[in-house]
Amino acid sequence: MSGIRVIELGHALAAPFACALLADFGADVIKIEHPAHGDSLRDMGPMLDESSAWWSVTGRGKRSVCVDFKKAEGLHIVKGLIRQADIVVENFRPGVLDRAGLGWAALHEQFPALIMLSISGYGRGGPYSDRPGFGKIAEAMSGATHLTGDPAAPPVHPGYSLGDATTGIFGAFGVLLALRHRDATGEGQLIDLALYESLLRMVEWQVPLHAVLGQTPVRNGAVFPFEDAFLTDVCATADGESVVVSAATTKAKDSVRQMLVAEGLLGDESVSDESVSDEPVSVDMMSQTLRGWVLTRTREEALSTLLAYDIVAGPVYTTRDIVADPHMAARGNLVTMPSNHGVDVPMPAVVPSMSATPGEVRWVGPALGQHTGEVLTDVLHLSAAEVDALTEAGVVGPVEGP
Repeated sequence: MSGIRVIELGHALAAPFACALLADFGADVIKIEHPAHGDSLRDMGPMLDESSAWWSVTGRGKRSVCVDFKKAEGLHIVKGLIRQADIVVENFRPGVLDRAGLGWAALHEQFPALIMLSISGYGRGGPYSDRPGFGKIAEAMSGATHLTGDPAAPPVHPGYSLGDATTGIFGAFGVLLALRHRDATGEGQLIDLALYESLLRMVEWQVPLHAVLGQTPVRNGAVFPFEDAFLTDVCATADGESVVVSAATTKAKDSVRQMLVAEGLLGDESVSDESVSDEPVSVDMMSQTLRGWVLTRTREEALSTLLAYDIVAGPVYTTRDIVADPHMAARGNLVTMPSNHGVDVPMPAVVPSMSATPGEVRWVGPALGQHTGEVLTDVLHLSAAEVDALTEAGVVGPVEGP
């Protein structure tokens, strides 16, 4: 992505997450923030000095420029930056940027090669397009929330906003497709992405199951909602931890059965009849037996035995486990970066790993307005006196160093 410039008019998570992925691979992401407060993500969660620890990751690799584009001079500056850019990414409610003079129609007319990624709760068309939307609402509308949790309890959300993150990934994917099209034709385009659409695409089996078989899937705990014959279990261990066992094929279930027989928990006849593998009652019996066996062992003891039988099993990790895991260390899955305030910040490394064009975390989320002066002088070629005058007028600023 080196040589590609992105203007981020995003806030909170979905659009900034997409831009962080692009920045990881070398894109010059110029994040436009309001001089008074900046991105709301700066204040979400535990603080790391003046900004949140979360911001240090989502803001990484970007240049922060404070501009009030509601003012005429600020709008002129933002358009000047867009003139020098390949991509604009935004996640305002539909119509907000149009009223500000930065909507797709106006920008496309001025800059026909420009690509715009527009993320909103419900997309730019349809009866819900004016509604506000966040990731959790998207998870619920996609069907993912309904399918998550215990069947005897209300639906639950995951502990992280998958609606925002998956939309960011699909948004970055759309940008790459649009760049490929522009390379071939010289033509820019609009990428219109609703928050719920990414998870709707990912939970791809629910609609055909309902349409073709007339079944509405329901949540089924740790098991796939549409198939009781799958053995998928989260099992508590004797040391207060948990392991996951996933046996989604006949062969995988037979491996679990063989282990339970070897441990003296099932009779030999349960192994000999392969047809039993497709009977839900047999799977339920194995699941209960497995949970009871795991509960008498520590996490490491249980995993050692399970893996010895080539059973697909793994630990349920906490953050403490993640930062201490030798496999993740060997893979380089975490990287520690110096912050703007002298504190080292560990964070996820760049994904995916590329053999010829690897990405890089260049710096953590910058201070508010850290790059305002740099960008205005280097990209727009304004003089120091012009930058000072704009700052004095409240059009840009703060103009800070690291």
